[in-house]
Amino acid sequence: MSEDLSFHLSNGLSELGIGGSIENLEPLTGGASKEIWKFNLVNSDVSSKMIFRRGSGTESSLAIQTADEAKIQEEVLKEGGPVPEIVLVSNSDNDLGDSYVMKFIEGETIARKILRDERYKPALPLLAHQCGEAIAKIHNTPLANLQFLPKKSPIQLIEDLYKLYESYQQPSPVFEYAYRWLKQQNYGDFKESLVHGDFRLGNILVNEHGLTGIIDWELAHIGNPIQDLGWMCGNSWRFGNYKMVVGGFGEIEDLIQGYNGVSEEKISAELIKTWQVFGTFRWGVICLMQAYAHINGSVNSIEKAAIGRRVSETEIDIVDLLFLGGN
Repeated sequence: MSEDLSFHLSNGLSELGIGGSIENLEPLTGGASKEIWKFNLVNSDVSSKMIFRRGSGTESSLAIQTADEAKIQEEVLKEGGPVPEIVLVSNSDNDLGDSYVMKFIEGETIARKILRDERYKPALPLLAHQCGEAIAKIHNTPLANLQFLPKKSPIQLIEDLYKLYESYQQPSPVFEYAYRWLKQQNYGDFKESLVHGDFRLGNILVNEHGLTGIIDWELAHIGNPIQDLGWMCGNSWRFGNYKMVVGGFGEIEDLIQGYNGVSEEKISAELIKTWQVFGTFRWGVICLMQAYAHINGSVNSIEKAAIGRRVSETEIDIVDLLFLGGN
């Protein structure tokens, strides 16, 4: 397989006038729904690290085309957003399939390492503010060239999520209450923005100085920008460091300060908390979806089956947020 991929990568790059040999092509772990490879492009003794990302054909119905992820990153980069530079984009009609090649950015994505390793300790006090600045730049991206993305208002998102939850016929009193509570909230008068959709540790590259890049755009859409901040602040993405509201590493005040320093849209902790409830409900339904992909036989995956147990965690988190004063 790697020999065929190397051949097609070489051809695809050559068609763009990019010469060189493909060396050290190796698959990377960590992509649950995408195929990810790292390689070196060597030209006249100059070696450039590259990443190849391709759809697996078993992506969630919520995911956009892999090639469209590349188009988003190209637009974000124009606004100075911290995203990798795109080198090649392919669609499903080509030998490389629905995929793209991007330049490699140094940084760690594994939450356990970022939160616990000595190397990253200097970065942690800076990271919440940097995340606020970075996601604000993404939300500032002009939408003229992104009209292919789905547009969802908060109420549409809530209704779509509830329909998906109902389809699994696994009644949850907590989810029922969360749905009704969410429909009654004020989501603020924000302009439509590019929403990353999965902004959290795991999709953020970090070195000892802080944030270096944002990756994995498969859940991107156009909508209310505060969704991204609420998602990052959910307890599920604190990886056990529950007292640190922002991703298990930072304070919400630093996140807001970073965001408000870049964006014309000013946000508050109260608005973020509303989106935390939505994000927790959303993750609970995604856990159901992952589990049933295995149970129904569409994907044979112990990982997806195990994710199903986390539904109960999201129910506890919703109760904590709505009734017990949780953050």
